[in-house]
Amino acid sequence: MKVVVVPHTHWDREWYLPFERFRYHLVRLLDETLELLKKDGRFRHFLLDGQAVIAEDYLEIRPEREGELREAIAQGRLATGPWYTMPDEFLAGGEALIRNLLEGHRVGQRLGGVMKIGYLPDPFGHVAQMPQILRGFGIEAAFLTRGVAPSKTEFWWEAPDGSKVLTHWFAASYCNARNLPPSPEEFEFGPFRGLDSLLEFLAGLATSDAILLMAGCDHMGPQEDLPSVLEALSQKLGHTFALGSLEDYLRLLDKGQELEVIKGELRTPFFAPLLPGVLSSRIYLKQMNHRAFTLLNFYAEPLASFATSTGEPYPAGFLRHAWKLLLKNHFHDSICGTSVDEVHREMVVRFAQVEQVTQELASDSLQKIGQKVEGGEGVNILVFNPASSQRTDLVEAWVEPRLSPPQGRAQEPGPEDLDLDRCILLSPEGKAVPFRVGERTLESRDILAGVKHVEKVKISFLAEDLPPWGYKLYRLIPGAPTPPPEERILLDPRTMENEFLRVEVKEDGTLTVTDKESGAVYENIGYFEDSGDAGDEYNYEPPEEQEIFTTLNKKAEIAVAEDFHDWATIRIRHRFLIPQSLTLDRNRRSGRKVSCHLTVLVTLKRGVKRVEFQTIAENRARDHRLRAVFPTGIPCRESIAESAFALVSRPTALPEAISPFELPVSTYPQERFLLVQGDGRGVAILNKGLPEYEVTPEGIVFLTLLRCVGWLSRDDLRSRLGHAGPPYEVPEAQCLGMHVFEYAFVPYSGSWHETSPWLEAEAFTRPPLAARVQASGGLPPSTSFLRVSPPQLVVSAVKAAEDGEGIVVRLWNASREEVLGSILFWNEIEQAWETNLLEEPLTALEVEGKRVYFRAKGCEIKTLKILNRKGNPATSGTQNSGES
Repeated sequence: MKVVVVPHTHWDREWYLPFERFRYHLVRLLDETLELLKKDGRFRHFLLDGQAVIAEDYLEIRPEREGELREAIAQGRLATGPWYTMPDEFLAGGEALIRNLLEGHRVGQRLGGVMKIGYLPDPFGHVAQMPQILRGFGIEAAFLTRGVAPSKTEFWWEAPDGSKVLTHWFAASYCNARNLPPSPEEFEFGPFRGLDSLLEFLAGLATSDAILLMAGCDHMGPQEDLPSVLEALSQKLGHTFALGSLEDYLRLLDKGQELEVIKGELRTPFFAPLLPGVLSSRIYLKQMNHRAFTLLNFYAEPLASFATSTGEPYPAGFLRHAWKLLLKNHFHDSICGTSVDEVHREMVVRFAQVEQVTQELASDSLQKIGQKVEGGEGVNILVFNPASSQRTDLVEAWVEPRLSPPQGRAQEPGPEDLDLDRCILLSPEGKAVPFRVGERTLESRDILAGVKHVEKVKISFLAEDLPPWGYKLYRLIPGAPTPPPEERILLDPRTMENEFLRVEVKEDGTLTVTDKESGAVYENIGYFEDSGDAGDEYNYEPPEEQEIFTTLNKKAEIAVAEDFHDWATIRIRHRFLIPQSLTLDRNRRSGRKVSCHLTVLVTLKRGVKRVEFQTIAENRARDHRLRAVFPTGIPCRESIAESAFALVSRPTALPEAISPFELPVSTYPQERFLLVQGDGRGVAILNKGLPEYEVTPEGIVFLTLLRCVGWLSRDDLRSRLGHAGPPYEVPEAQCLGMHVFEYAFVPYSGSWHETSPWLEAEAFTRPPLAARVQASGGLPPSTSFLRVSPPQLVVSAVKAAEDGEGIVVRLWNASREEVLGSILFWNEIEQAWETNLLEEPLTALEVEGKRVYFRAKGCEIKTLKILNRKGNPATSGTQNSGES
């Protein structure tokens, strides 16, 4: 038997201590490790947990040791990367996983090398497309612990597109050889007494005569005498014990043998708890992550890329800075909401910093594009559509008085020059568009320019047929207002109707939604359910004597919040009486009730087939879970949800209990939407940063809004064996105070294959961005920067190439069938390539003028690099808004 022993640390960057306190110990650990590597040549390898951020965090304090660190990495004695941080795969999302690996490779390559292993020892389950993502980075093997129940320690893990990686399962955890003693009989770890018992267990699961032991654990440094210990064990046990790397272990495996193939996502708790409650712990973090990621990935980066194609410089430094801030929050103990309160307060600051950077970048890029558009008299308002479909949607734009122009330049009219009650808003086609004048505010401006405050006025209007990944220029000019249309969305104080849907509000605040296309009627939509939670940050646990409350059949206060020609909003208020907390013994809910006020704003717009909800909740209770409920009336055996680059089916029946470590649950993760369908119809529930859902066999959808607990970990749960972390109180995880949740209800006919629900999710989660611009260029007043077809191809990223040459578009095929895809750009293409995820060219693509063609297999992720012809596109017939 050959035993490869890999010394390592699993470094939680922040968890039961905040980052800086953990970093203090990290610096000491790496100082000692570098000294050990210098003095003992036998200590040939130490694994830095697969996270390149560890080296960055260290060098910020010890910049003078970069040379030593770089040398150790280049020699293979320290292993870093391929990750930047070790993320939670379900909560980070697909594109963020790619950026995480991309940044990990950047940092690792700068410091001497990248470990090409998909090292994932601790994340709480694994997304179906991880094998394809790893292969896209040239990584052919993965090592993991949770979510899987294979028959052997090695198996093939297969993604939905057919990509496979050789995968090793840490059957006895990634800590199985920590503090290894020279006498095998003294070894103790978990249920194993004596090293022979562990080796016998692993040999029974092995696929070769090689055994892998992991000498380390959470926040542990190297065992200094490990080389001598291994020499002693080799002599005493008659096996070959060698200090080595994960690559050394892989080289010993028999690559020719047949192995078990496991397909798709890995979410079984058979040998280790999956900890599914992390999907809803501190849900405000998930909402902040959704907002920050959306601003960065779908506004700031694409707009900067499009501005660059007009001749502007690309803000690569700011964008990379924003990505690194975001990726630090994607560390699994961070984004999961399973740390002490101080950690999550610091996360809120990082999210805010991402928003600050991305809002400035998006605004600046939109202004630069706007300057190059041909404008006209009045106030020019540029509206950008950050989505792949032509759409109609509500636009909100803040217009402001113009600052004094430079000498010699004419003053353009500002709101103070216009009587907004006597203005016309014109579309690029010359059509008068009804608009609503909203609130006014004062905004502070640069006092060095001599201006302290600037008045801004919000106007709202319905923009029709916004071009995909493009813009339209509207103009606000003096003139007689257009008479309002007779037909309105609001029919009476409790009824709204557009060309697609009819929405009626009942006495208890639930909705009756009629799909006018199919005739299907959906009753009791949008009520609330509240249950007790005796769990912790990792697991939801109903108390032994559970008591569930709902808003069904309880009278609500209903009023009209907004009534305009093209949209309407009805306000519903609930005074929801629920138990204040658990009882002291935690076995039941308290008899004392508190009122949690719920205000629901239900909006319907002309030309939009979705009912939008904004729920404002004042949480005054502890130890509970609040969910929005949608009885679809569609019996179903499975639900379908968006995951990382895939639509994943899950059973609606509660899975069988097969694990001694954790009971199964029927809640699952999602990205932007979930689907329930059958009998020729379906419903999509869309969300903004609400990743936990449940669907029953009867087709009732539960969307988690809050899960409020007071403990990081407890060891008295029925749902999980033992602790998942230290037993610390975390009062801020009770999430007291005000919260705002946004979600939408979308009925459809047929199946999701025909309706492309991701397009509706894009429209809901990415509202148009509008700003007043100084339009004085030659670009057309309406255009698409790019158009993707067919609709099965979902755009994941639009960015400048890593090498600074050209633009990168990443997309994935949501169907399981191969499609011929094309992208129509707004200017001529010089060259185009398909690349891997490192953006290294693989094959040249067929180009015809402004269009590039490619094939995408079912569920395949495609990364395309496009080099456009030089020159000003405004002078070469760039308008493609009418092309398809």
